Amino acid sequence: MNTIIERFVSIQEVMTALHSQVSDYNWLVTDLDDVLSNDALQYFEEVQELEEGTAYWIKGERLLELVHHTNLYVIWGVFTAFERHESITLNELTVYPFADGNSDLWIESPRIQYPSAVCELIFWDSTFILLLSQVKDVSSRFRKTFPDWRSLEEYNRTEGLYESE
Repeated sequence: MNTIIERFVSIQEVMTALHSQVSDYNWLVTDLDDVLSNDALQYFEEVQELEEGTAYWIKGERLLELVHHTNLYVIWGVFTAFERHESITLNELTVYPFADGNSDLWIESPRIQYPSAVCELIFWDSTFILLLSQVKDVSSRFRKTFPDWRSLEEYNRTEGLYESE
């Protein structure tokens, strides 16, 4: 159930909408272009500088604390959700999820970038919010909170952002 919101939505609004679902997962945060205070780094389990950019690992409840107790403003960023039992070694990432310049988001059937992830929340240039999810409850709650949502597949078809074969 892939979804797009065609307007700016703050990370605080998104996390409030998904509150209980956020806590249920561990999160990989990548491709982050944001305004982040220095004290925000204390919330992350691990931070790793990689060739592609910085990767962050954070538990869901800590992500909620970060969002609601700091002045975080996200311009670009990918928040990738994993089941609680799953852990990742950041300097061994097999995939670095990214938004800026990612043409695979604008195809007929976009997929979550990290193979074992269950959900991906993408902040696109302070303009769009994309939710790619294999978890129906996450998508349903997101769509219920933001009634101006559209199916990402429908958006991609009608906006002509990809060419069908």
